[in-house]
Amino acid sequence: MLRLLSWTPATTALLLRASATFEGGQFTDERRLRERMQALYEAGLVRFWSTAHAGGGLQNYYKLTPLGFETVSCSEVPQPPRTFFSEVSPSFFEHTFCLAEVIVETVRATHSRRVKIDRLVRENELTFPVGDDMVQPDCFFRLTAGGRAFNLAFEIDCSTESLDSYAASSIRHKLTVYHAYQELILSQWLVGGKTWERPRFRVVFLTQSVERAYHILSFAAETVQNQARRIVYATTQDNYVTEADRLHAPIFLDHFGDWQSLVDLHPTGTYLKTPVRLMRQQVESPIGVC
Repeated sequence: MLRLLSWTPATTALLLRASATFEGGQFTDERRLRERMQALYEAGLVRFWSTAHAGGGLQNYYKLTPLGFETVSCSEVPQPPRTFFSEVSPSFFEHTFCLAEVIVETVRATHSRRVKIDRLVRENELTFPVGDDMVQPDCFFRLTAGGRAFNLAFEIDCSTESLDSYAASSIRHKLTVYHAYQELILSQWLVGGKTWERPRFRVVFLTQSVERAYHILSFAAETVQNQARRIVYATTQDNYVTEADRLHAPIFLDHFGDWQSLVDLHPTGTYLKTPVRLMRQQVESPIGVC
């Protein structure tokens, strides 16, 4: 539980869902979970705040204290900034807990399918630099399965950022930097004589609507330097968190409109789902429907 909270704050409901992956076994109900969290609070390992629940009423969300972080981390790991331990700002609340849900559901999926999490990097702690530009994914997973590695940079899109502008936070700018970074590290790998693992990653956009996902993929097609390189995948957040086999099922579209999965153990094969013709205004073919 402390390990999960070192990655993300989590509500009582999210912790209950995540408890299926805990070594001590799953909590049978929220009451038992709240009792455990109260014990951790009294030990000075966690803090909590109350927030409105979508179904009505209040529920708690939890964060580690500095002592809790020290307990679960190696002594060499520097402590995060103070905001990591403080109450979530109202302006970041939606994004923070959309991201928390994605992390929890990804952890659950790796546990059920025996996929190993080699690395998880929290929000704003990983930078992809290209010259004077850079981009920071909302979180980054390195997963391994079947002897293959899968590097996944997640972007949680709450429709608050411009799609096409000169702002550093715009979707077009992010896509341009991600594509340029892939070209940069591949060129370094080639110059270095291919003496280390081929550097490749996927940028996973999770959106609030099908239309937004299509728009992002359309921009991805315009900004990619090598059209054959499929870096950007997109689906809706709801589709991702509700799909039982979210890592292996082909629930993502790439910029060609082809269906993809995050953990594809047979990359030379193709999925039997009909490709989608991507158009910026198209909404007739919902993501997740064959």
